[in-house]
Amino acid sequence: MRILMFGWEFPPRVSGGLGVACEGLVRGLLELDARVTLVLPFRASAKSARGLRVVSAPSLTERPAKRERGVRLHVRRLRTLLAPYQTEELYLEEWREIAQTRPEEAPLYGPNLPREVIRFSAEAGRIAWRERAGFDVIHAHDWLTYLAGIEARRVTGKPLVLHVHATEYDRTDGEGNPFVSGIERAGLAAADRVVAVSGYTADVVARRYGVPPERLRVVHNAIDARATIPAWSVEEEEPLVLFAGRITSQKGPEYFVEAAARVAAEMPSVKFAVAGSGDRLRAMMERVAALGLSERFLFTGFLPPEQLDRLYARADLYVMPSVSEPFGLTALEALQHGTPVIVSKTAGVGEVVRNVLRVDFGDVEGLASHMLSVLLYPPLSGTLGARGREEVARLSWRESAWRCLTVYRELVGQSEPTSPAP
Repeated sequence: MRILMFGWEFPPRVSGGLGVACEGLVRGLLELDARVTLVLPFRASAKSARGLRVVSAPSLTERPAKRERGVRLHVRRLRTLLAPYQTEELYLEEWREIAQTRPEEAPLYGPNLPREVIRFSAEAGRIAWRERAGFDVIHAHDWLTYLAGIEARRVTGKPLVLHVHATEYDRTDGEGNPFVSGIERAGLAAADRVVAVSGYTADVVARRYGVPPERLRVVHNAIDARATIPAWSVEEEEPLVLFAGRITSQKGPEYFVEAAARVAAEMPSVKFAVAGSGDRLRAMMERVAALGLSERFLFTGFLPPEQLDRLYARADLYVMPSVSEPFGLTALEALQHGTPVIVSKTAGVGEVVRNVLRVDFGDVEGLASHMLSVLLYPPLSGTLGARGREEVARLSWRESAWRCLTVYRELVGQSEPTSPAP
């Protein structure tokens, strides 16, 4: 099977779960002998991706780039200012800076976010047309690439799969940019198949966008077993509770702080770490200060994977109190270290692991109670950590890739793929 895939980002450049999921899915597809042409924003080069050999086309030519024999992942890069989790304000700020400091480059990009998304889709269509003999199906990840996927389908006639990692309703708690939700609606209506990262997300897509069940499939995110997990030397004895991720209203940072205040009143030695950045960071820090908890909180900012690993290993508890969480890969990362996890009942990750504690989002008292239970009752903590790690060890991106291959084969009329087992 040959796939033309449109993504936002790819390691080593990762700003959130989408980049991790994209790498995992591509790696799983390669293990199953699929061939992937990955189209990425220029700033998201995949050249340093671990274990993947990449042939990159830095510019468009009149003919498809030469394909090296034996290489099953090819990257096509499009120069653009688009980036994951970008807002119109952030895009305009960057475009204006370029217009002032490097005016010769400004005409290369759209003067605003909508124009740049449209320009990106047109360029993507050119790539799709030139690569049309080299792929069977188109796969696009999240809203920034939906129009690119639609254009590729229009110019080639190849079937289109759209992968929903989150919706505008998730990111903005029901309110958001009508331009973004409009693209989501148009894309989901045009797609031959829609893949959601969880049953929770599939329900949102069906209710909000009217996608019928015959076009909707669930392919859960995953995590691959690691041959070795670093045994970090941890000497600190104070209990540590960790929050990691984008600090936005979607992730429920205010609920974490309010629950932390209740836990701190019962446990004078407990500390809290917040790893990540986002538009609610300042408000979160101000609330921590107002509650007199500044000495209890460590704000690390965004951390690369190896440093986040250290925090997972050091933490006695990982908390994900999201208002809306389509999946929640960080919960799997924490469980891989044997760290107990509490998630919102809205988190899609709860569909693939059972040994986590769940709480209604916004239930501060319930969240604090769960946190205290884990911190004060070692048998509960030990059971959650050990059994959670066992569950995670059974997951793999190869399985998720196999399920995507099943979707592709539905569309091109091929027989079912063989088992994902090695």
